[in-house]
Amino acid sequence: MDTRPWEWIDTVPGLEGLARDIEKEKIIGIDTESDSFHHYQEQVCLVQVSTKARDYLLDPIAVKDLSALARVFADPKREVILHGSDYDIVCLKRDFSIRFARIFDTVLGAQLLGYPATGLSALIERHFGVKVSKQHQRDEWYQRPLSESQIHYALTDTRYLLPLREIIRDELIAKKRLAWAEEEFELLTRREWTREAFRPDHFWKIRGARELPRREQAILRELAIMRDLRSQAANRPPFKVIADHALTSISHAKPKTSADFKRVRGLSPLMVRRLGDEILEAVRRGMAVAEKDFPLAPKGERRPGDPSVSKRLDALKEWRKKKAVELDLDPGVLAPLSTLQALARSGASAARELDGIAGVTRWRVHEFGREWIAVMNPKA
Repeated sequence: MDTRPWEWIDTVPGLEGLARDIEKEKIIGIDTESDSFHHYQEQVCLVQVSTKARDYLLDPIAVKDLSALARVFADPKREVILHGSDYDIVCLKRDFSIRFARIFDTVLGAQLLGYPATGLSALIERHFGVKVSKQHQRDEWYQRPLSESQIHYALTDTRYLLPLREIIRDELIAKKRLAWAEEEFELLTRREWTREAFRPDHFWKIRGARELPRREQAILRELAIMRDLRSQAANRPPFKVIADHALTSISHAKPKTSADFKRVRGLSPLMVRRLGDEILEAVRRGMAVAEKDFPLAPKGERRPGDPSVSKRLDALKEWRKKKAVELDLDPGVLAPLSTLQALARSGASAARELDGIAGVTRWRVHEFGREWIAVMNPKA
């Protein structure tokens, strides 16, 4: 496949030509590369598109309006093949208002077939005997120009999607699981970007935050606020400004002067030079917080204990364990825990009552509904 023609697109006329080209196709493969590992405000930095005969690398940094592609992807007559589509779908919606009418996700298809490894490199090696390097997964894709190695990596991400789709689709048909996959694909197209903007109480997500004494929690909150402000200003991910474990170490040490940084683990001399004053100020703010204003840990949603719900959930878990072996599927793919929990809470005693339960898909009700009812309502 290395001899296939490909085209770099970084102009509006080039984008319009790409839209005309793929408009002629019934099936196309796409992928994206983003810069979340390197920037605070992540963005899509590259869009790869493949047809049966040709590949394209589209530069959305140079061409910022991709509306010409939006109408192509939104056409239900065209199937778009992706691998692990969730992130691509939400990022393209967020950055360019691109939505997909019909997709095929090779990861999900492989999972529903019980593949032991579903990464793209594993699928390519399994079906085509080609070993694919993963060395560029965390590259800074915002940088230009791309190296020849990066270009080869990016092209490989979509060149195999169309033949992979054929293989996986045929296997799904043979196992009578295509309908399962198609419903899951349709659900994926509805995904939306849900990541929240930073809030001070997000410091609770830092590992070890709940185990700290309350004064140290107040300091950690101020340090997290300081880090987020610095991350935004530098357009760098928070973990690259200062690591979580360094924040908890500072909270515990409570430094008052720069000399105190010597006893703080995880702080390099460079961090001290760049952030020392801001760290000390954050610590002072945390130390000044009145006890009545100490942060309170979120309790989360608690449901009243119901022995009957727990009993049904245990029975459903046991059913899943046996059924997963029978169907050669990962238990979480067969029925996510959230699905079992929703079923247990529903207390359904007839198949007709399963429709409309949040998170319970139609294909699972069709395939397993009667078994669920029997499991949840054993005969006395």
